[in-house]
Amino acid sequence: MRITVRSIARLGAQVPAGRRGNRVELEVAPQATPADVVRALGLSADRGYLVLVNGQVVPEARHARTALSDSDEVTILPKPKVG
Repeated sequence: MRITVRSIARLGAQVPAGRRGNRVELEVAPQATPADVVRALGLSADRGYLVLVNGQVVPEARHARTALSDSDEVTILPKPKVG
């Protein structure tokens, strides 16, 4: 299944080769989740991210339970550090 990942701000360096600007197409397993995408990009799961799927916010508690579909666009933004 192929999805598009769009990264914002500091995540740009984490997006793999083949990107077009801040977007890259990734091949992921069927029923992959936003949490799977974060891991596939090598991002720290401890950091916390704001994730949107097709422009809709996915609450952090649902990152590991929300199944993606073919052609979805996943946007990942780092949460600001507090303190």
